[in-house]
Amino acid sequence: MKKPFIKSIPKYCTLYVIPFLLIGPAVLAQGPGASTPFKSIEAESGSLSGGASVRTMASLPSQPTPELEASGRSFAALEATNAAVSWTNNTGINANTIVVRASIPDAPQGGGITATLDLYVDGVFRQAITFTSKYSWQYGVAQDWADNDPSHGIPHRYWDESRAWIQGAPIAPGSTIMFKKSASNTAAFYYLDMFDLENVGAAKTQPANSLSITSFGAISGDDIDDSDEIIACINACQQQKKEMWIPAGTFHTSKIINASGITISGAGMWYSNLYRIIGARHKWSLTNCTLRDIYVFGNETARDLAHGHDYGFTIQGANGWLVERVWLHNVGAGFWCSGTDGTIKDSRCSNDWADGINLNNGSSVQTDNAGLRLTAQNNYVRGSADDGIAINAQNGGGTAANMVDTKVLNNSSVATIYANGIRVAGGRNSLIQYNYVSDNADLSGIVLGTFGTAGNPCESVQVKNNTLVRCGGFRSTIQGAIFINNGTTGTVQQNLIVDASNKAVAIAKFNVNVVANVVVHPRLTAFYINPGAVGTASINYNTAVDLNAGQLPFKNDATTTFTPPTLVGNSWQQTNTDVTFYQNPIYEGVASQIIPVGNYTAAQLATLGVPNDWASSVRVPDGRQLIMYSGDNFTGTSWTIDYDTPSFKDLAPNANDQMSSCKIMAVTPAAMFSRQTAPALKQEKVTQAAHFNIYPNPVGALLHVNGVAQASHARITDLQGKQLVSCSTNGTIDVSMLQPGIYFLSIDHNTPVKFIKSSN
Repeated sequence: MKKPFIKSIPKYCTLYVIPFLLIGPAVLAQGPGASTPFKSIEAESGSLSGGASVRTMASLPSQPTPELEASGRSFAALEATNAAVSWTNNTGINANTIVVRASIPDAPQGGGITATLDLYVDGVFRQAITFTSKYSWQYGVAQDWADNDPSHGIPHRYWDESRAWIQGAPIAPGSTIMFKKSASNTAAFYYLDMFDLENVGAAKTQPANSLSITSFGAISGDDIDDSDEIIACINACQQQKKEMWIPAGTFHTSKIINASGITISGAGMWYSNLYRIIGARHKWSLTNCTLRDIYVFGNETARDLAHGHDYGFTIQGANGWLVERVWLHNVGAGFWCSGTDGTIKDSRCSNDWADGINLNNGSSVQTDNAGLRLTAQNNYVRGSADDGIAINAQNGGGTAANMVDTKVLNNSSVATIYANGIRVAGGRNSLIQYNYVSDNADLSGIVLGTFGTAGNPCESVQVKNNTLVRCGGFRSTIQGAIFINNGTTGTVQQNLIVDASNKAVAIAKFNVNVVANVVVHPRLTAFYINPGAVGTASINYNTAVDLNAGQLPFKNDATTTFTPPTLVGNSWQQTNTDVTFYQNPIYEGVASQIIPVGNYTAAQLATLGVPNDWASSVRVPDGRQLIMYSGDNFTGTSWTIDYDTPSFKDLAPNANDQMSSCKIMAVTPAAMFSRQTAPALKQEKVTQAAHFNIYPNPVGALLHVNGVAQASHARITDLQGKQLVSCSTNGTIDVSMLQPGIYFLSIDHNTPVKFIKSSN
């Protein structure tokens, strides 16, 4: 899912092209983030009318705000009658469902209100979408999650999600979608963060050799507890070795429900609904089970038992387990997973009160809780009130073995409102790869360390090929978008870190290799060793660009406690002023000659030490732009690169061993534009796409597009393909409302070109 960058109706912006991600959501060969059946649109990207406004976080606050907790740290606000915001459905999805992340006021004494907001399609009223604030609005210190009393101080947890089937015909591609605050919409305000459009297929049918919970007396839609009927069905399935079937409908449970060794299936996440009744413990505990195709609403209103706090599912087992296509909403910790050979995939967590997905080895030594070979892959987690995804290798009172071979792959962790986007607390041979993390409000995007002071160590972890956008929250000033803390030995490699709220990579303790990462526009230092840090580090072949005035690409504030790190081949150490190609990724293997500005055919490149279909990485110094071509004489697929690129495999499409010819151009160094409005064209940096070019790049307020027909259709998306701008252009596009970050512009559905927006 793609959330990566996000903002409003553009006006002015500053942009560049970064090689690590070349086009749209599929920028990296295998990611980043989850591939989902829905596409998201940032609400603030729409066209405003009737007094609607966009609210954007200007600077990092000292306490949570709606802007800080929002995706993209910006949202559309409808506060007056007839205020409206509209968008064009350019997702390509014929949408029959919608999920809206929104905030409406709390009740004066707490406890929430319910109100509707009108949805229009192509100018015609379609339906009223119902929102509630019952499950949002906590008060007091930001770490207090069990206080619903507005008199107790600063609020937090502003957002929740509402999902609905579209009434009437699906919202077709190209249709106009509008939310309007009509007179019947009685909330004082409607803050809209983002919405998801999805085409949901038909409900699945009951599989053979299964028993339905309705055969044991469970009744859909009667608001009566179905726990005993479901337990009876589970017992029969276990005895008869059959699958349990949860048909389409809404069923209620109030008790702890246990199952072992069976498959539990539903008709789909939009069809088979389980609602929790609050009053006592109500988690489901599954051992060696398969669980798929259901939706669970936790009904929790605070993070304590009195308000319904409990796990969504605890999942364990020594014989393997599987969770797929399960959606949890407003539960406690969502998926609490241990055991051996377990996988959770293709699932969703919305506004959970604790961790979205926690892979662990239990709190005591149990065979079914071992924590061996667990995988979380292709899951989408949004708005968690603790770590979005965590590896939690506790020590079980000092006796549990470490977790081994845990994998966190291709997940999206978006807008966590507490703790971290992804936390790695212990574990051996863990792999964190191709994930997308954005807009965490509290601590770090990815943190590496131990659980408490006595947890198992974080051994041989690899954090690779992840994308982190606007990571770092109001409590993370000593941390980084990636924070390497106590008990950590591992490698942080080839990650893209954009607009870090504080440092980009911060090291506090222990031994790490930090290799070939790309950092763009951090608020503070790009690579930082904290005061008092201990351990060793190799910090090699990294790139830091678009730094704020007075900030450094690297700083060591632990010169008396930390072994001096190895620093080799980083962008701030480079003296070459022209381009160098390398035979292998990460600037290894044979290097070419240093190649100056010019156009080079395959034959000419060969004389400079670049055989045909040979190059795998490149150093592109500031002031140079490279366009590579798969064919000779500047033909075939092209890739535009402005900065060091440690692996052509990460370009889209894969450019490894694909270059036959290239053009190298002199451009104004990006740093000259990073904090200012760009000057006239003759001094500006031009970015060439296949069918048009854009300038300035970077840009100040107005993006110019050359080579397009009159009234061409322009579309700007973020890193995950979320549409932010859709408009006609005769050669200019106002981008001033975009937040700093990486975006993609396509004209008339041609191949997108990437740019970065910095401060106006």
